[in-house]
Amino acid sequence: MERNSEEERNLADFLLIRKLAYGFLALALLNTLANFFVSDLNVYRVTKLKQASVRLETLLKAEEKRNKNLRAVEERIRKNPTFYKEKFVREYLLMFRKGEKVIPLPPEMWYR
Repeated sequence: MERNSEEERNLADFLLIRKLAYGFLALALLNTLANFFVSDLNVYRVTKLKQASVRLETLLKAEEKRNKNLRAVEERIRKNPTFYKEKFVREYLLMFRKGEKVIPLPPEMWYR
């Protein structure tokens, strides 16, 4: 079976289009690989950012817990300010009432 010139031209055009398509596919693949490893936001940097994000979330949870505890202390101070004022004066300023005898306790028996 013989091919005429028009069929041969169509076949050559088809092969050229196929080669161009494979060429563009190869360029797209090369570009994707280059972006994975060479670009500013490469795979290594993305994993580092993810690890930093996890650490920051852990720190954020710890700070939220600390903030909750401080708010509870603030609420207790607001409910009974005289007790905490006296506690502050006694423990931190080391001031006592006249005639009061102070007996030092070992640290494991301290009230906090």
